[in-house]
Amino acid sequence: MSDLAKRRWVFLNVLRIGGLGIMAFGLYLWRKGIGGIPDELLGKILFLFGLFEALILPAVLRRAWRSKDTGGK
Repeated sequence: MSDLAKRRWVFLNVLRIGGLGIMAFGLYLWRKGIGGIPDELLGKILFLFGLFEALILPAVLRRAWRSKDTGGK
């Protein structure tokens, strides 16, 4: 595995783990809130952003890197 491939692999996994953390925090805000007052809108936004970061963004980056590495084919 080349150095570039290792860096990309680590970056994709950091994105996934970070997205899961954001999802968990968003879910906590959505259900419990800060100080017992639920903040549904902010919690839902954070949850959806974390979901995007954990599931969709790594796939988009993989596809972009793959097409760039193969010369656009």
